[in-house]
Amino acid sequence: MANEPYSEVTNQSWGGRLMESIKGVVAGGALFIAAFPVLWMNEGCSVDTAKGLEEGAKVAISIDLSKYSNENNGKLIHGSGMATTTDTVADSQFGINLKAIKLERNVEMFQNEENVKEETSEKLGGGKETKKTYTYGTTWSSSLINSNNFKDPNAPKNPSTMPYESENWGASDVKVGDYKISSSLINQISANESIDYKSAGISIPSSISSRAKISNTEIYLGKDPSNPQIGDIRISHKVANPKEVSILGQLSGGVVGAFKTSRDTTIERLDEGTLSKEDMFAAAQKENAIMTWAVRVGGFFMMYMGLSLILKPISTLGAVVPFLGNLLGMGLGLIAGLVSFVLTIITIALAWVFFRPLLGIALLAVAGGVGFFLWKKKQEMDAKAPTTPSTSAAG
Repeated sequence: MANEPYSEVTNQSWGGRLMESIKGVVAGGALFIAAFPVLWMNEGCSVDTAKGLEEGAKVAISIDLSKYSNENNGKLIHGSGMATTTDTVADSQFGINLKAIKLERNVEMFQNEENVKEETSEKLGGGKETKKTYTYGTTWSSSLINSNNFKDPNAPKNPSTMPYESENWGASDVKVGDYKISSSLINQISANESIDYKSAGISIPSSISSRAKISNTEIYLGKDPSNPQIGDIRISHKVANPKEVSILGQLSGGVVGAFKTSRDTTIERLDEGTLSKEDMFAAAQKENAIMTWAVRVGGFFMMYMGLSLILKPISTLGAVVPFLGNLLGMGLGLIAGLVSFVLTIITIALAWVFFRPLLGIALLAVAGGVGFFLWKKKQEMDAKAPTTPSTSAAG
């Protein structure tokens, strides 16, 4: 049963807020400065990866993986086939021993969790009152929630340990067709098939089965799965059985591994299913584009957060009058956002001039042309704007 909400109220003076915001300027400056190399290097990495993939697409050859041949040794090869292994993977605690590529044990425990809601109010004179309300509920979690850190000393407690942990095991010798693949390629195979304990004929040790409720795909340690109690455990296993995959990599001594491009990037890719060489390279290019945009957005927010911290003392100075402080905060937030956006675009554009000269210069020219057009339009509008006639005194 959940406890009553627990509240904690703290007050901070205007002077304390000002000192805190001044200290934040240092962190803000570091964050702001760090955003520039992050954005710059991201463009460089993006270009290198894209060019490396283009290079790979030109030299890669598709081969029949079902028949071993060393004639393509040292080349970037593509092929599809069944990923198989003679290795066994085992979870000895639960009596599982299978010939498979991967085995995963997933463990969750029913536990208490703490949720917090924060409300802040500005006070006349620049002070700030913060009210935190803590509520407690329950959840299934794969990691231990330390209830000793709960704010309410009377909050419900969790067990101090989990009897079992999530683990995974993998085969070290995996082949696709007649060719071994590297550990990096093996790691790209997902264990996504649930083990059916009953149909697989798995014999769970009596030390566990005697106190467990075992369904087809779950081992439940507790009284009633439909009414879980704190400390109840549910366990499931997933496996990667032999499956059809497609690979890209360099063939070296019968093993397919990483191919190094002239851009100092590597190509070592595995996709599940039968994919053509063209589809695999297209997917890799798409992933590179997504990652590039993710870092661009991250760099913008680094810059925005840094500028916001740098400007924070100004809004804190105006917080003596709550309305003025809020107004300043909104205005400064808008300024930080606009400046960060412009600087992000400029940094990316300059990086393109360095890493992609033709495209970068063309984009800067277009941006300059648009800017000049808007400036000219503004000049024309100002010239056409009616002027207020001056009045002279009647005499």
